This record gives sequence, structure tokens and C-alpha cells, in this order.
Amino acid sequence: MITLLDQPLYRSAPAPTGGTATVSVLLADGHHLFRSGLGALLDREADLAVVAEAPTAEEAAAEAARTRPTVAVLDPDLPGPGGPATAALIRDRAPATAVLLLIAVPRSDDLQRAVADGVAGVLLKDVPPAALIAAVRELARGGRVYDPRLVMDVVRTTEAPLTPRELTVLGHVADGATINEVAAALSLSPGTVRNYVSAAIAKTRGRNRCDAIRIARERGWL
Repeated sequence: MITLLDQPLYRSAPAPTGGTATVSVLLADGHHLFRSGLGALLDREADLAVVAEAPTAEEAAAEAARTRPTVAVLDPDLPGPGGPATAALIRDRAPATAVLLLIAVPRSDDLQRAVADGVAGVLLKDVPPAALIAAVRELARGGRVYDPRLVMDVVRTTEAPLTPRELTVLGHVADGATINEVAAALSLSPGTVRNYVSAAIAKTRGRNRCDAIRIARERGWL
């Protein structure tokens, strides 16, 4: 089951009764203070038990092989291969372990890459503690959990936000044409071409025209 992490999920993932830890967790994060705080949070839950911690990707993979945790909670920017690459290492050494990525700074392709690489859960690090605990339980039951903010970013970037004319202008610029050359080719004024380029930069959220071209190519718009 795929779940968007929102208020209903908090209610749908209660702790099992009985008081016995049933979900073992591996924590992998390069920041000791964050890792310790997260461990203390999870260990307070009767059904959850942190069985190992690791500050690097290689150590995370080694601990996964040693402890075979139910869920591995990873920082995608771990020292080493990081993110989905670390998830692949863990999958190789502990195939039954579900991986949950905690992302500090979201990038446009985080969720798509994670899903393609078999990551079962992706959350932003600023989620409420109850949401994180619910996500760990959901993954332990075989479900998948994705932060709705990342899902909305995927939805927004599925279709090109640029108009056909903006894409045409950006395509000419990407091919190395100058503003004046683009203007001549499309029978536009240089000022109009600059306006189209500026609009493309704004809509792609690029830093400049080169960044806008890169983003458009990565997303298949050019």
C-alpha cells in the first residue's frame, strides 16, 4: 500500500498492543546529535527498538547485514555513496529491510529516484515525530510512505511549465544562438527574446539561463 504522509496516516498506524518490541530499526545519519535524538524518540515506543546506528554508508550496510533490521532510516547525504545508492547496498545485504529516507533539503528528483531504486519511504526531516513513528510502522507492515510535499513537486514537474514559444527560444539558446540570432530567426525583437528567456529561468527555478537549460533537459522538456 502507498500512503501519503498526512493526518489520516497518524491514525492508521497505531502501536501494536502487548508491549513487546516487534520492529527493529537501523539509524544511519552523519550527525551524531540528530541520530541520538532520533534513536531516543523511537526507543520510547514499546513496539520499536533501535538495534544499530551508523554514521556512514558503508557502516550502515555492514550494520544492516549484521542486524537484519525491519526498517533502515537513512540520511541521503551520508558520507559514502549516500541516498538510494546506500539503499541498494542495504537491499543487497539485508533484502527484507525496508528503507526510509529522511531528506533535509528536497531536490526535484528525490522521490522519483528513490522510488526507482526501491526505497519504500521518503520524508522530509521536518516532519512531526508522530509522523515519523507512523511511517516506520507502516513500512514494517510492508507499506510505502511518501511525504505529500515531495509528491506535489513531482506532479508540478511532470508537465513543462513553459509555453511553446518559451521552449523554442530556450532551445535556440541551448544550441548556442545569441539573443540577436534568436530574434532574427523567430522575427522577434531582442527585448522580447530576453523576456522569454527570463520567463523560462523563473518557471524552471533556475539561477540563470544555463541552469534553466540544464533543468529543462533533465526533465525532458528540451
